[in-house]
Amino acid sequence: MPSRSITRAAWMLSFALLAASLAAATPDCKAQGVVERAGEALDNAGRNIRRGVEGAVARGQAAVRETDVFGRVYARIHWDKKLTDSVIELEVQPDGTTTLRGAVADAAAKKRAVILARDTVGVTTVVDELTIAGAARVIPASPTKPVRVVPPASTTTTTIEKPTSTTTTTIEKKTVVKP
Repeated sequence: MPSRSITRAAWMLSFALLAASLAAATPDCKAQGVVERAGEALDNAGRNIRRGVEGAVARGQAAVRETDVFGRVYARIHWDKKLTDSVIELEVQPDGTTTLRGAVADAAAKKRAVILARDTVGVTTVVDELTIAGAARVIPASPTKPVRVVPPASTTTTTIEKPTSTTTTTIEKKTVVKP
């Protein structure tokens, strides 16, 4: 949207310049009013262009600050040897508020991540949403008593055909022996 407002302001500026040049060519009293209106239009166009440029610069500066803070916090946490087994997600707001989410190995690693983020230039507040992941414990499965699978003793298949229809129905009868 900033480009549209700048383009519109540039159009207004060129229109005002054209009106001012036409008004300067005719020296009567009516032309004086046209010149004043053209001057006002030029002033308004200049103000609009200035506001648009200032807004775009401010947005750009905020984005750069946010990116810089994110990069600094990320680098400090990423290269810290005590946090190598951690999974941490960062979120940095334009005002410097940094949120840490994820899982760390122990309480010392959690404290270390918060301190690294808090002491980074540009961070104003640290929101700690880290969890401590306990050590993974493998529990071996002990088999229960062996299971014996016995095939069915017999299977009987009976086919019934109806003479008036072409449909064939198959009925199976199974006998299962339980141990």
